[in-house]
Amino acid sequence: MNAAPALAAAPAAATTPLTAPAQIAVDLHNGWSCSFHFKETLSGRYAGVAAIFLRGLPSGSLVIMPQPSMDAAIARVKLCAGQFARERSPPRG
Repeated sequence: MNAAPALAAAPAAATTPLTAPAQIAVDLHNGWSCSFHFKETLSGRYAGVAAIFLRGLPSGSLVIMPQPSMDAAIARVKLCAGQFARERSPPRG
């Protein structure tokens, strides 16, 4: 009789949240804004989802992969959400 091989569990430290979800509001430009919902992992990294709004109406979401610090996570949100808004804004001119 052959037994099924045991599956090793992945370490939980990199994915298990250390803190409860939190939220930061980020103003962009021309009526665009976003709300970054994030968690800190046991390894001290920050990740989450940035909900993007145009004049208060939902316009999209971005997944922010784990960043080494809160400052790095916020910088990534500003960069990615800003690019999202610029791509969807009418050209100036």
